[in-house]
Amino acid sequence: MNATDTRERILGRMFQDIHKNGFQGLRADRVIADLGITKGALYHYFPSKDAIGLAVIAEIIEPSYLAFFRSLEQAKGHPIDLLKAHLQELADKASPDDIYLGCPLNNLVQEMSPLNEDFRQRLKVVMDGMIHYSTRALERGVAQGQVKAGTDCAAVASFMVAGMEGAYGVAKVQKSLSSFHRNIQQLLNYLEMFRA
Repeated sequence: MNATDTRERILGRMFQDIHKNGFQGLRADRVIADLGITKGALYHYFPSKDAIGLAVIAEIIEPSYLAFFRSLEQAKGHPIDLLKAHLQELADKASPDDIYLGCPLNNLVQEMSPLNEDFRQRLKVVMDGMIHYSTRALERGVAQGQVKAGTDCAAVASFMVAGMEGAYGVAKVQKSLSSFHRNIQQLLNYLEMFRA
């Protein structure tokens, strides 16, 4: 196994452990034991626990979360339809385990933003990206007559992201997939209000 594969295996397992136990509950020693590697190998790739967490955000969470939103830059469809389809996909693929563990991004935002400025800044990049690309898509929709003139696109995009992340948080504490579906449906209704 080459170095890139080893590093990716470590990072993937650390992400799983963080998602299940939180960053502060991360047990790197347990993860490396499960992977059959040495502590020295871990520290070769990641010099500290914080370096692991920041790499998880930058290399796993950010690309995963921003893939759809970045795709809006080239998308040709109606922006409201595109945003609604993404939210519907999140609802359709959500499993009870997803709801029980919560949104990995939201979990880290809640846990680490008040404790570590490097984490907060890295997580802010992801949140800001989701809002930025959604805003731009809605602005293009206004220019093309698809979204109501006068729409505060940045406010709509920010509320949509807040609602999406909030839906995960409410569903997690209630341990309720149906709660997640209900709240996502309300977001779908909200977006529809801005269709021209």
